[in-house]
Amino acid sequence: MKRKSTAKAILSNLHALKERRYVGDLDASDTLIDFERALALAKLTKRQSEAIRLVYDVGLTQKQAAAEMGVAREVITEHIRKATEELDEVYEMWAWMDGELTSEDFKEETEVTA
Repeated sequence: MKRKSTAKAILSNLHALKERRYVGDLDASDTLIDFERALALAKLTKRQSEAIRLVYDVGLTQKQAAAEMGVAREVITEHIRKATEELDEVYEMWAWMDGELTSEDFKEETEVTA
């Protein structure tokens, strides 16, 4: 059982979250603050950060972002995949620290895949 990507969920709703904070949605504000912290803590390369910014913040397609960065679209896809993995590691670390994840969560996961 594969865990859902927190980073992908936030990225896919980034514009909506940014809009919601302006109408007093404190949860959206908290989510964006945490996301900025996660970006700072994740071990993203400059290229990964740029790909994320162009696609999810600026709103370019992966093809347009690839042209902007002078790389193939597949490279952008890979940058985003690796960046979301790094961001998800930060969120997982926070979940462990907050007690939201325990070893029991992983026992269930390994039993399903075994």
